Amino acid sequence: MMFTFSYTRRALAALVVSVALAGPAAAQVSLLSNTVEEHTANPGDRYSGTIVVANPTNAPQVLRLYQTDYRFAADGTSDFDAPGSLARSNAAWVTLQTTRITVPANAQLSVSYGVAVPASDSLRGTYWSTIMVEGVPSQDPSDAAPHHVGVSAVMRYAVQVATHVGNSGSHAIKFERAGATREAADARFDLDVANTGERAYRPVLWIEVYDTTGSLRAKARQTRGLVYPGSSFHQHFDLGTLPAGTYKAVVFADTGDTAVSASQFNITY
Repeated sequence: MMFTFSYTRRALAALVVSVALAGPAAAQVSLLSNTVEEHTANPGDRYSGTIVVANPTNAPQVLRLYQTDYRFAADGTSDFDAPGSLARSNAAWVTLQTTRITVPANAQLSVSYGVAVPASDSLRGTYWSTIMVEGVPSQDPSDAAPHHVGVSAVMRYAVQVATHVGNSGSHAIKFERAGATREAADARFDLDVANTGERAYRPVLWIEVYDTTGSLRAKARQTRGLVYPGSSFHQHFDLGTLPAGTYKAVVFADTGDTAVSASQFNITY
């Protein structure tokens, strides 16, 4: 997951391009390792991971690494709060090998981190935070020539570090703000999905739409990324062409628990 943003801790998963009259050049690097690092560990366990970055340019690139918490919501916002702000933050468990590196020209570099899970019987479910990998501009804005104003883009990669404590934690899910709409001739169904449990999961969601005779008229299926406790996302289903009328929609969610969750909605097109 790559986030690019300047002077803010709230960002969408999109590239923000700034225009500079005069200013520093952003570091040009790429993340080669996973943006989501998951481990299952028991209280008192230790484990380690590695972040791999590449510099495809002909000049050395300087990066800094630091920690934040992370949460996202169905309205599309993502927040990178101070480490330890969230009740389920594991930022205090994570130790970085270094907080600043120089990646040689046309080379790759690995940075390790360690995670020490507290030896506490009260831990349940999933705990997480992020390691931010940020390019350092080649020139400090304060060194710019007098009377020149510059704005630079700062490239940041967010590496999620998630710790699942054994097999503990509930897999609860909740559907909210469901609604049926049309896009041109095609029917669609939208709803927000929230993880109200204690453990992160990658839900598999599907919908079945029945007419008043009980005949199946449409269905759709989608697998989502890792959803943390307290986070939510917006789910959209394309149902194709459906005649005007009243239908029964059943939305299913497989969160990895022993039972599949389902909710029924009466919809009209």
